[in-house]
Amino acid sequence: MKRTFFATLVLFQTLFAVAQNNVVGAVPDTALLYRSFGAEDLNLFRVPDKSFYPETWFHYVNGNVDKSGITADLEAIAASGLAGVQFFHGGGFSDGWKGVSEPVYCLSDKWEDLVSHTAREAQRLGLRFTMQNCPGWAMSGGPWIDYDHTMRHLTYSRTDIQGGAEVALNLPKAPQAKEPSCDYRDLMVIAFPTPLGDTQEPLYSGRFDFQATTPQNPNVIDIRLPRPAVARSLEFSSINSFNHPFCVDPFIDVMVEAIDVDGKSHIVLQTTMPRSNWQDSHTITLSLSEQPRCSHYRVNIVNRHSMHISSVKLLSAARKQNWEGEAGWTLRQLHAEADNLRQNPEAYVKQSQILNLTECLHSDGTFRWNAPAGNWTLLRIGHINTRRKNGPAPAEATGWECNKLDPSGATLHFQNYIGRMAKGPLKGMLSNMLMDSWECYTQTWTQNMPNEFQHVARYPLEGWMPALFGYVIDNPETTAKFLTDWRRTLNNLYVNNFFGQMSRLAHEHGITCTYETAGGDITPADPMEYYKFADVPMCEFWQPFENFLHNFNYKPIRPTVSAARMYGKPRVSAESFTSFVLTWDEHWQMLRDVANQNMLHGLTHFVFHTYTHNPGATKYFPGTSFGSNIGTPFLRGQTWWKHMPAFTSYLARCTYLLERGKPVSSVLWYLGDEYEHKPDQYYPFPVGFRYDYCNTDALLNRIGVCDGKWTTPDGITYPLMWIPRTGRLHPETLERLVALVRQGGILLAEAPLGISTLSDDADQQERFRAALSLLWPTSAGDVHPLGKGFVLSGMTIENALRHLGLQPDVQGIGNQWLHRRTEGADWYYVSAPQEDVFRGEVTFHATGRAELWNPVTGEVTELPQRRQGEFTTLDLSLHCGESAFVVFRHNQPVTVFRQPETVRTLDLTACNWTVAFPEGWGIEAPVQTTSLLPWKDMLSTAEGRAFSGTATYSTTLRVDGKSGKKDKSRYVLHLGKVEMIAVLRVNGKEVATLWSEPYQADITSYLHKGLNEIEIDVTSTWYNRLVYDASQPESARKTWVLHGPSGQSELRASGLLGPVRLFVQK
Repeated sequence: MKRTFFATLVLFQTLFAVAQNNVVGAVPDTALLYRSFGAEDLNLFRVPDKSFYPETWFHYVNGNVDKSGITADLEAIAASGLAGVQFFHGGGFSDGWKGVSEPVYCLSDKWEDLVSHTAREAQRLGLRFTMQNCPGWAMSGGPWIDYDHTMRHLTYSRTDIQGGAEVALNLPKAPQAKEPSCDYRDLMVIAFPTPLGDTQEPLYSGRFDFQATTPQNPNVIDIRLPRPAVARSLEFSSINSFNHPFCVDPFIDVMVEAIDVDGKSHIVLQTTMPRSNWQDSHTITLSLSEQPRCSHYRVNIVNRHSMHISSVKLLSAARKQNWEGEAGWTLRQLHAEADNLRQNPEAYVKQSQILNLTECLHSDGTFRWNAPAGNWTLLRIGHINTRRKNGPAPAEATGWECNKLDPSGATLHFQNYIGRMAKGPLKGMLSNMLMDSWECYTQTWTQNMPNEFQHVARYPLEGWMPALFGYVIDNPETTAKFLTDWRRTLNNLYVNNFFGQMSRLAHEHGITCTYETAGGDITPADPMEYYKFADVPMCEFWQPFENFLHNFNYKPIRPTVSAARMYGKPRVSAESFTSFVLTWDEHWQMLRDVANQNMLHGLTHFVFHTYTHNPGATKYFPGTSFGSNIGTPFLRGQTWWKHMPAFTSYLARCTYLLERGKPVSSVLWYLGDEYEHKPDQYYPFPVGFRYDYCNTDALLNRIGVCDGKWTTPDGITYPLMWIPRTGRLHPETLERLVALVRQGGILLAEAPLGISTLSDDADQQERFRAALSLLWPTSAGDVHPLGKGFVLSGMTIENALRHLGLQPDVQGIGNQWLHRRTEGADWYYVSAPQEDVFRGEVTFHATGRAELWNPVTGEVTELPQRRQGEFTTLDLSLHCGESAFVVFRHNQPVTVFRQPETVRTLDLTACNWTVAFPEGWGIEAPVQTTSLLPWKDMLSTAEGRAFSGTATYSTTLRVDGKSGKKDKSRYVLHLGKVEMIAVLRVNGKEVATLWSEPYQADITSYLHKGLNEIEIDVTSTWYNRLVYDASQPESARKTWVLHGPSGQSELRASGLLGPVRLFVQK
């Protein structure tokens, strides 16, 4: 008890307290987040607390590490406004970096000293120090993991025999047993009568490359067999291998025709390839309805994208549709409709006829059995090391991934890395443990699995093992129920024995936990439940928009956001601005736009990907990012690093209001009980409404009903719960729904297809039927009252919202908004559409004094409004990439005023400009010009035209009308197009740092009557200089990167491009 109390106390201090040197905790204090809205919010928005600022990943790469460079890096990070560093040691990239005297080996004494130095320097500079839980960035392993603690997979060999006599043979092991590192171990031998048509040879096999096509002109695989045969399954290579960028959205329709001997065509399959994941390496099997007397089959494929099919097989054997996904070998969307096939039951394995013959297998591999008459199939089942390793890590720190289904795997791993470092070199300095990308695929076995399955499913696993290899047992529906129990067991083990155990161990050491996506993203598990053990749930997003990884189905935000809301986590972090297309021309305008679109999904906090440690305190401009084309290069050697506080302050202001208060949504979307792929993130949900997901664990243990609304323990409410696809549900789920509807909850759902479990508890079916009859009585109608609530069925979500009289929360700006609330205020985050502008009327379901809170500047301005009852209409104008908060202050006076109008415009573009460049870059003297041209067109020498860095533009502006305090004119200077950052000064005083549209500032208070000096420092990216240097001998180069643009690349526009105009407003 004392140990638990102490661990809890230490964790609480780590989670919320501000430690010495102003190192922030994992999340802001909830008392700060949930208090009433007031004047203090304005101050905290203008100058946010450090806890709201972004953090950054900080990578050592290979042995390229140096103490002086670490200090220089961390000092630059602290000066930028970042609040913390998250430490990794990656490997597999190039060596020979500048600034390295000798390589540093991961896990060595010298390495420990350098990591300790990193943590001490972070502490000195007030930076929170987080450590990835293993070398590399994926996932949890290292050289300390022995075979007893590796991830394990089931495997088997099949032998068919003729019964009716004693059988004696050498029963082969699975093929993987030949590889020593697979560490093959026997489990059991089972036998069953060979099902009808279940040969080990395909009727047909082939491979194809198809271009994208249309329904009017499908791609066709024309199969002609030498003799009529019944085909029951069609097996393709993995969905991921078809076209990797589109594995999560395959957009592939498959129709199979069986053409009988009379020439008549019969459709035996019509389906859509399920959504998959980028680690799917398994075949996809589709089940066919039987059609006798056919030797001609035609497979029609309509694919939106080109696809490579490395293998397609037509089989006479019956296999469970998508068994690879349902059995947990990979994660895929489920297709329950395939459980109602027209197939001969003799093609299925009968569960009652499955025999355990393990005792017939002798230690030398010989097998003896007095086999009954008939054809029999023997499966010698074992398990092997999956051979997944942590990575990419330095070779000396690479080892097996730990067992994710038994707590001993997590314990051994934690003790040998995070635990060892926390007790030793990092004692008192390690604040947080990160668990980054799940890149270790899946796991299907652990030594205690039979007992674990019995505990969860309440019946023995042994008699159902063939279903894990695709066999249909009794019938497809029965097999599907078993496989649901299997996935439920896997989920329970993933959640509690790995994520839960890692969290418990970290908390005992006073360390908080940040978890990235795993379940429902890669692993066939609940996409939300494991986050209950995270102090900070984390997701990721990528740039640019054109990158296929920007697809929200590839990298979803909403499941993580929903988990945070269901489990009371105020912060949703994201690995931010990840990329595979490093250009060295990344513009903040683009990054802001990308960030905005992700904040609209509920993201609240940013962790940059990435800052790569560059050895040597001497600057090698700009340095390198990973030594590859990965990530956005946040580096001290960037031209724009000195301006970083402007960017981090923008994100901190957003974070403050996105974590303040509670979210407002209309619908709670229940995910169901079948543990499958996350929902389509582009589902056409009604515009003007928001929803969150609810998972099984939250429904059973956290969700209640209060005042007729579904309510979390933290007070987030939803007027309606919706189950879009009921599928099969568990009796416990139905009973919970009955209880909550009786308390006043409103549920929109159709009756489920059936029960989701094969549990042999005698009362399971009766409990299911009883709850079903209460929620969906046989009486006609689409409204079914139950206690204080009711169930809606037979209607769409749109009709249900109308039926309940629920009005859109926002109208006029599509889905470019989200809503939060606390006592005293409602506020909406609004953003221009992706790579577009917005101008128009927007109506909000809120009232009060309307204010526009600008996260770029921290300025707050009141907005003219038109109120209609509970709604307020505003005129909004948002430039490309622009976002803002519309705050409605309750019980505050509303001012009646008009917006200032432009009465005069002065065009300064053609003024006399002086452009001064720093020395040493091929430009000998300042340029005098009356044209605002890109530097590549303004300068005379090849080196000058490729200038990258900061140039200063200066001109004068005469203001004759300004006459002191009596002059009510407002003077706004608009710079037009800027590539990419401008610092504006008027009469020697800095006005603003302008880094995204609109590049404008109010300069009224900086002007005086007469002649005024205007100076503009314009900073470009490094791109053009890198192009120039790539064409030069290495000895002549003034920059250093390992990967950058080629010397043949075209130069890009940089500088102040205008038009520059002064708007006089009254």
